[in-house]
Amino acid sequence: MTKLLLALGLAAASLPLAAQDAPAAAPTTLPQLSIDQVTSLRCGVAFGMVAKEQAEGDERAAAYPAMDPRGREFFVRTMAGLMDAHDLTREQANGLTYATLQTMQQEGREAREAMMPSCLMLLDASGL
Repeated sequence: MTKLLLALGLAAASLPLAAQDAPAAAPTTLPQLSIDQVTSLRCGVAFGMVAKEQAEGDERAAAYPAMDPRGREFFVRTMAGLMDAHDLTREQANGLTYATLQTMQQEGREAREAMMPSCLMLLDASGL
């Protein structure tokens, strides 16, 4: 329960991820994630990036369904699951999220847009 509450706080503070600075204590070693975990994490971060763009009035982001609240809840559940599965602290979860964000920013918007159809299917399959 405590980890779920921490994940909720993490999500509330970091949904517009691109606007956040690097966490103060990013972990030096990130956990080994399964392909399902990596996919959910990347989709959760993508939802946050799109939500930020939607809030800023970006026309390309507006083409997607509203990411708040469904995308936010997807991110919360993903982070809670990762924290429980890998016994992560909030700082470690922040570091994992930030590392994923950096990678996705380097890959560029086109790469994120290419993965969004699959992410939206994952969101729908989640029942949120």
